[in-house]
Amino acid sequence: MQAGLSTKNAPSPSVVLPHYAYGAVAFIVAAILLFFTADDIALSYMTPKVLSIIHVLILGWITMIIFGALYQLIPVVMELKLFSEKLAMASFITLGLGTPMMAVSFWYDFISSTYLMMTGGGLVILSVIMFAINTIASAMKSEIKTIENRFIITSIFWLILTVLLGLSIVLFPQILAYGSFQIHIHLGIIGWFMMLVVGVASTLMPMFFIAHQLNKKCLQRAYILINGGLVILVATMFFDLSSYVKIGAGFFILVGFIMFIKYNFGAYKKRLRKKLDIGMKLSVLAFILLIITLISGFLSVFGGMIDSSLLTKLNLVYGTSLIYGFLTALILGQMYKTLPFIVWLKIYQDKVGKFKTPLPADMHSQEAADAHYFFFIGGFALLIFGIVLSEAILIQASAGFMLLTALLYGYNTFIILNHKEKLKPLTLPKLRPRVAAKKK
Repeated sequence: MQAGLSTKNAPSPSVVLPHYAYGAVAFIVAAILLFFTADDIALSYMTPKVLSIIHVLILGWITMIIFGALYQLIPVVMELKLFSEKLAMASFITLGLGTPMMAVSFWYDFISSTYLMMTGGGLVILSVIMFAINTIASAMKSEIKTIENRFIITSIFWLILTVLLGLSIVLFPQILAYGSFQIHIHLGIIGWFMMLVVGVASTLMPMFFIAHQLNKKCLQRAYILINGGLVILVATMFFDLSSYVKIGAGFFILVGFIMFIKYNFGAYKKRLRKKLDIGMKLSVLAFILLIITLISGFLSVFGGMIDSSLLTKLNLVYGTSLIYGFLTALILGQMYKTLPFIVWLKIYQDKVGKFKTPLPADMHSQEAADAHYFFFIGGFALLIFGIVLSEAILIQASAGFMLLTALLYGYNTFIILNHKEKLKPLTLPKLRPRVAAKKK
């Protein structure tokens, strides 16, 4: 079933693989920064150092991996060539340069690092524009119109709005109100990340579960509810509307994601592949963590009715469970389902039937994968408890577990990327000599 990732339309591995390498390094850097931001996180999420680690995670880790995965996925599911592989590499380079610039400028207080922030932000926006042109131009040539593809394309439009508003906040902080920052966050979280994840996960999860005949009405309802709820939510923040309107918007979005979970739970129940490998274990874990995100996110829309200190913790749990929980677990899991196969195709595609080749699942350390599965669970649990209890020591302990997770994940990523050809002679089964028929 993984053959679904490989067609003649897939781009060159040299376009996709650097994104996975960069993302693995950024994940390690984020875990190190988490240790030094424990005091800030325990108190508030609106500090320069916290914003620095958030942008390393969002841009260097999550967005970088997503860009690479989409360059592989879009040509396959839409059955066409990527519009421009050169544009894809240019997008990788600009995002790779802009992300550390933004992270450094936040870490040392972006007010005193304006030029670095503007340069980094400009490079990130340029990367997003090139990515958007590439993917949208590719999609416009496709004759395949599915609800999953519609989620992916819509998420790219939300991404463009997210980065443009983010740059505007940096350039005109005195003009744009606090509500603009809240809009920026929700456009990025719900419009870009979550819309994209719905489209990609609804494509890949049934594929890897080997599940068929699923009810896509759930996805169609999810599309209307999530987008409609987000538009209402943004209008509520921009025009400072009644809190009841905000609650209604949150309810629409919540129900939309419940429809998404229902669709993937249906794939889980109908799966032909009953035993879950490490990639699918992490992916299933991601959906469990998504429940925490949805509950805390919905409760946060009651902000005007909640004590400010409690609301701060609730917002932190919401953001953490999404970025360091759901999205990170999903990426960790899907790496083991996509990256080994992409590398395997690069090395062995023309040798099938001529030699005995290793399986994609044999290209990484199973022990390292199993270990970081449990380190990740422990690190996430400590992080949530550290936030709820405002205990920096628990957040630092979480950083240790997350660093072990990142190092083991990075180890597996790089041994897959550096896999060397291993061929064995193809042995054919011995044929029994034909016994001559007895003459009568």
